[in-house]
Amino acid sequence: MMNTKTILLFTLLTPASLQAQQLITMSNKCFREVQAGNRQNSDGQYEEALATFTKILKDCSAKDAKEEGNVGLAVASNGLKQYESAVTAANNAIKVSKKKSVMAYYARSYAYDNLGRKEDARADLETITSLTKKNKNVKARAAMYARLAQLDFQLNKSAEADSNLTRAMEIDPENPAFYIQKGDMLVKAEQYDQAFNAYDKAVNLGKNDLEIYQIRTEARLKEMHQKYGTTDIKELSGRMTAQEKRNLCAESQKASELGLKNLQLDLLSSMICE
Repeated sequence: MMNTKTILLFTLLTPASLQAQQLITMSNKCFREVQAGNRQNSDGQYEEALATFTKILKDCSAKDAKEEGNVGLAVASNGLKQYESAVTAANNAIKVSKKKSVMAYYARSYAYDNLGRKEDARADLETITSLTKKNKNVKARAAMYARLAQLDFQLNKSAEADSNLTRAMEIDPENPAFYIQKGDMLVKAEQYDQAFNAYDKAVNLGKNDLEIYQIRTEARLKEMHQKYGTTDIKELSGRMTAQEKRNLCAESQKASELGLKNLQLDLLSSMICE
């Protein structure tokens, strides 16, 4: 019998179902594939995301998988400027969600706007506003704005992403996940000092597990790769300042203490860290 992953429906961001805290029942495998596809969209790997979500829709039968799969497909299609396909995928997600998927309306609005269908795009934004107002669950509303910020960022709408994530933080300021999301956005914008301020806030809010220190280590390493224009660890070791080594090694050591197993980071520690 297939194992299932049970999560609160905060990730789907549909107001009525969030209020009821309905449970997701997609399989572990499908859940991991949805996560992988979302990461591909966030990284601008739209062709790969298109293939991932197409496979999800073929292999996964659960309602939440169908909704997430079609939203992901719409985002990937928008990224590839295949706006008619994006509309079709968004329509499918809206149908599966019984007209409650904020993310689907948002993806469709973006596609409509690029197709020159301005009135339709505006109507979808009005629907999003209506759905948002109906959601009385504070944490769920905050999560919805965070997801909108994620979609904004995937669509290269940085100002909108920042605005929606700020709203999420204002509604639920004690949620460390929002500060990790902020940090990740800043890392991709190569604003590393601000990124680590956001990561520090997540730690101060109680996020002290392996995940955050792996994120921090990888961000430090990416910063050094970009600063010195090389991914060669030996070359980095010779060019990094003493303070940069201390910063990177502190993150790496903490991640290792918490159980991280990563060959690249093990090599980094042996060549850079004492």
